[in-house]
Amino acid sequence: MRKIINISIVLCAFMFTFNTIAQTAGTRPNIILVLADDLGYSDVGFNRTANFPKEYGTIPTPELDKLADNGVVFSKAHVAHAFCGPSRAALMTGVYPHRIGAQYNLPNDIYDTDGISTTEVFFSKVLQDDGYNTGMVGKWHLGVANKFHPNSRGFDEFLGFTGGGKNYFESSYEDMYYRRLENGNPVTNEYQVPLERNGKFVDRDEYEQDEYLTDILSEEAVSYINTNATKSDPFFLYVAYNAPHTPLQVPDEYLAKFKDENPNFESDIQNSPDIINAVLPNGVTREAYTAQLVEDRLIYAAMVKKVDDGVGEITKALKSNGIENNTLIIFLSDNGGKLRQAGATNYPLSDGKGSVNEGGHRVPMFMTWPGKISAGTTYSHLVSSLDFYPSFLKLAGASVPEGKLLEGKDIVDDVIAGDETRADESLYIMRPYNGFHNGAIMSGNWKITKTANGDWRLYDVENDPGETKNLRNSEPDADLLVQGLLDKAVNWVVDFKDEKPGWFDHYPHPHDVMWQNGNLPGYDRLFGSDVLGIDELFYNVVRVSPNPSSNYFNLNFENTIGILNIEVVSMSGKTVKTINFKNTKNSQVDVSDLVAGIYILKVKADENLSFEKVIKL
Repeated sequence: MRKIINISIVLCAFMFTFNTIAQTAGTRPNIILVLADDLGYSDVGFNRTANFPKEYGTIPTPELDKLADNGVVFSKAHVAHAFCGPSRAALMTGVYPHRIGAQYNLPNDIYDTDGISTTEVFFSKVLQDDGYNTGMVGKWHLGVANKFHPNSRGFDEFLGFTGGGKNYFESSYEDMYYRRLENGNPVTNEYQVPLERNGKFVDRDEYEQDEYLTDILSEEAVSYINTNATKSDPFFLYVAYNAPHTPLQVPDEYLAKFKDENPNFESDIQNSPDIINAVLPNGVTREAYTAQLVEDRLIYAAMVKKVDDGVGEITKALKSNGIENNTLIIFLSDNGGKLRQAGATNYPLSDGKGSVNEGGHRVPMFMTWPGKISAGTTYSHLVSSLDFYPSFLKLAGASVPEGKLLEGKDIVDDVIAGDETRADESLYIMRPYNGFHNGAIMSGNWKITKTANGDWRLYDVENDPGETKNLRNSEPDADLLVQGLLDKAVNWVVDFKDEKPGWFDHYPHPHDVMWQNGNLPGYDRLFGSDVLGIDELFYNVVRVSPNPSSNYFNLNFENTIGILNIEVVSMSGKTVKTINFKNTKNSQVDVSDLVAGIYILKVKADENLSFEKVIKL
């Protein structure tokens, strides 16, 4: 009898799980994806722990917190890159940006012709083709030319800006644009052109000069919801706020209101570790620098509060239209918060935007869907922004385009059930910082990280999210664990090891030459393997320091070099200095006679070892 009861319990549990899945797959809810820009990990209430140190500055976010409390908070949510443009490319395509040549930000020029290849079908286009009404509000950063425009990539409606940023007051962008146009000196910087709606600049009189960008975007999102709430087909709305990305700007009266409502904020952050440990710029006193960083943090906090207000208006619009129970809302940041002068804090994570440490790519995130996702829950397994593409398609009942590679997972049902989606799979972060391919690999609670010429470090990020204790020499079988992750990484990267960047964020770029001559991407150097066909031996036998420098560079070899030939080459390709050494192990290159800038250091040692390195004067 006991066995029959147990079998019945199992069958009931199975039927409950099956019914949950059946209720979510193909249910075609409205979907709202809200993306903040450079938001700090602990700069929202739902992501702060009870022991959060008040000296970092507690920013109130009641509207976001209410939504998070009614859904699930993701404690290990990651984006696929630590910078804006590549992160957004991964989000919309469902693949890592390195795979498609999108690992650098696009140039911030309204006449730039680059963008994510049209052979990559965005999930917005799939939803549009499957009958969803689709709208986008805010920052695009995936191409400004017509073929890369949001309206060409699956969005019926678009109000925002196609580049990487924007000033926050119309007087600083639209008014400046028209004044310079009238003076025969037109603007090409995307920060200083008018907002556009569906491919055309908005009417010059549509917004007042003192209107604030975050408010404009929130109002447009509310308008879109009101227009589409009663339509027979569901909608997908992508709200990509520019805030709290720099420049740090907020209305004076709103800043005053924030200070009145948070009277201890400024005094609390005077001793923030982010501020007191900041490197002091030349010629600036500690007192003056502290005052500047306090002001930056204060304005940033008010900008975050403005985003919170806007999300509150979006929530109110859903409720007033009676559609909140049929709407899935996801909120996250595009990458980690940018510290100090940009105002963010990522406590307890280490570092910030651009880093392969947790603070660069681990982001605050929640998902709420009344009636489907239990309130007040936490999902403690790894998720990625790559997961949105397959998840949204599954909810819509749409098919993945033929031949489309996806590197994310459909996570919604596992999130509801609390099950781990990628138990044996890794997430990756890579950045060619200063000519080196820094990287991180995450699997479960484990993370390994490598920067520049260092060794792979091992962390338990479940218990040590700040990556303070390297377990490489203390964890049993650490070397086997690290090597297992590296072996998987080699298998993953081999398909796109020869994919070069489609663009750089500015020209000339110091990495351009290195990609062309094979010194980047440096996947062998990163993963400790030579199966990808690149000889990286020199990185183990020579060091170049200091870099940057003003007068000289030291080349330190592990072994004595019989004949050492050195060239210093300008970014235009001209050799500006040639030096030869014999029987040397430690050599010094005098560059005191060169003008400041970026150069390539070409080194040839004993005819069997050669490399190039970017140096900065």
